[in-house]
Amino acid sequence: MAAEGAVGAAGAVGAAVAAGAFSYNRANYMYDAGMRFERFSSAREYANQQAEQYRGDIRNLAALTVKKNTVWCVTSTLCMALCVALYCAGRLGLHGPSPPAWIMGLWLTNNAAAFSFMALCIFLALHAGFRAQAASAQLLTRKVRVPVPTLKQLDAARKFASEFEQESWGDIFRLPYISNNGAPKTDDAVFESDDDVEEKEKASRRRARSAPPARSKCSSWVREEFEVDRAGNVTPTGEPASAA
Repeated sequence: MAAEGAVGAAGAVGAAVAAGAFSYNRANYMYDAGMRFERFSSAREYANQQAEQYRGDIRNLAALTVKKNTVWCVTSTLCMALCVALYCAGRLGLHGPSPPAWIMGLWLTNNAAAFSFMALCIFLALHAGFRAQAASAQLLTRKVRVPVPTLKQLDAARKFASEFEQESWGDIFRLPYISNNGAPKTDDAVFESDDDVEEKEKASRRRARSAPPARSKCSSWVREEFEVDRAGNVTPTGEPASAA
C-alpha cells in the first residue's frame, strides 16, 4: 500500500509539474507571439518613415531643378523683351546721327541672334523642368515605394494560439530555470559596429549570412521568427521582398 501511495503521489506531482510547465510555456508563447507582431509592425513603421525620407529627397531634388530653370525662363523672357524693344527703335542713336549701315547690320544680326538664344534657353529650361518632374514621378511610382507589407508577410508574422500545439515537446514542457530558458542572444551579424569589418568578413567565411547566429538552443518559435525576419526584409528599391 505504501508503494502504491508513493507511486500515486509521484504521478500526481509529475502531472502537476507537467501542467505547470505547459501553462508557463504557453503563456510565454502567447506573450512572444504578441511581441513578435508588434516588432514586425514597428519595423514596418520605421521602414515606411525611411522610405518617406527618400521620397522627400527625390521631390526636393526635382523641385531644385524646376525652380532653377524657372529662374532661367524669367531671365530669358526679360532679355527677349529687351531685344524686342531695341528692334522697335529701328536704329541706334535716336538722339544723334545714325551709325553706318554696316554697323547697323552687325547690330541687328547680333540682336536677332540674342533673341534666338533666349528663345532656345526658354525651351531648354522648360524641357529640363518637365524632365525633372517626369523623372521624379517615375522614381516615386516605380522605384522608391512605401514598403507596405503584403498579406503573406502579415500572415507569416502573426501566430495563432493553436499553433503552440505544433511546437516541439521539449519547448512545450520545458522546465523554467532548469533547462534552456529560450532567450536569444543579440544577433551580432545585424548589430555589429562598422569598426569590425575584418571580423565580419571572417565570420562570413565561417558560416552563411542567412544562417542564424550561435543560439541554436533557443525556443523553436524564436528560431522561426529569425527565419521570417530574414525572408521579409525590405529590398533597396523599397519594394517588400516576398517571404520564402
